[in-house]
Amino acid sequence: MYTRVFTQGKWQKANKLNKELLEDYLVELKSKRRRPSTLEQYESDGKMILCFIQEHMDNRCVLDFNKKDFRRISLWLTEERKVSNARFNRVFALIRGMMEYAEDEDDYDYEKNLARKIKGLPKEPVREIYFLTDEQIHKIRTYLLEHEMYRECAYLDISYDSVGRINEVLQIKKEGLLEKRFTNTVIGKRGKKFPLLYHYNSLESIKLYLEQRKDDIDALWVDQSHNHAVTDNTLYDWCVEMRDILYQLEGKYIPFTPHSFRHSGMENYKNGTHYMCKHMGRPEGFSIEEVQVMAHHDNIDTTKSYLKPQDNNILEGMFGIKLE
Repeated sequence: MYTRVFTQGKWQKANKLNKELLEDYLVELKSKRRRPSTLEQYESDGKMILCFIQEHMDNRCVLDFNKKDFRRISLWLTEERKVSNARFNRVFALIRGMMEYAEDEDDYDYEKNLARKIKGLPKEPVREIYFLTDEQIHKIRTYLLEHEMYRECAYLDISYDSVGRINEVLQIKKEGLLEKRFTNTVIGKRGKKFPLLYHYNSLESIKLYLEQRKDDIDALWVDQSHNHAVTDNTLYDWCVEMRDILYQLEGKYIPFTPHSFRHSGMENYKNGTHYMCKHMGRPEGFSIEEVQVMAHHDNIDTTKSYLKPQDNNILEGMFGIKLE
């Protein structure tokens, strides 16, 4: 199973000076009017790195790090954590920026930013999109329900039902979810505001999950062991756990991501295999214009890019053959 790096226990033990530096740097970025979503992501990445240092690098102060220490973090990210190039570059942008802040501030006795020596990775080509069938989604949710993993099941169901992005799903509040089939207003790309719609599977798993909750936190997604809301890194970890579950069930490893739930939901609504199409008597599926509205896309070409290419289907229809 995918190892979770950040925990409250590790964070409480993390080097005090490291935590102060991260906090000071985030305040500096806030004063420069960086977007709240950027600040949240930097805070999440920073906590992950400081927990790694606490557990695997003797909890040393980053001001004492040499180039080899920063190189060790980079290798951990790429070789062990296997993060994408984009995420690697984002994490090291935080580290370089934090160390540069320490270099410039008189409050810190730091003269040379050695993190600057760690180069970014090249921009990756467009990643392969992994689509899950409605049957595969059903297999995963059945496993989660049988093992009383109701929180993770609710995340899967809502993501698949709503075709919401991970940062949109993260914003869901728990209040009133069982009384309707749409969430509080969330903020999507380019500042768009809308609720996320969800359906019968989501209502089932949300009810089971909320019955487990013993806290008064407004956020839907919480770490029940430590009584706090989680970050998008945690949602990603749940997704990776689901990869392992599907591998156990099918014997084939599919490296799908949280965004795969969005792709898969849109594709299955379009081709009529989503369980809601069956429930509504829509075996032909929804039109691409309807899927576009559901995905909150401005341009229908963007919606088309989220779906499977139709070339083979067109050729099969033209010539009455099956391409496999």
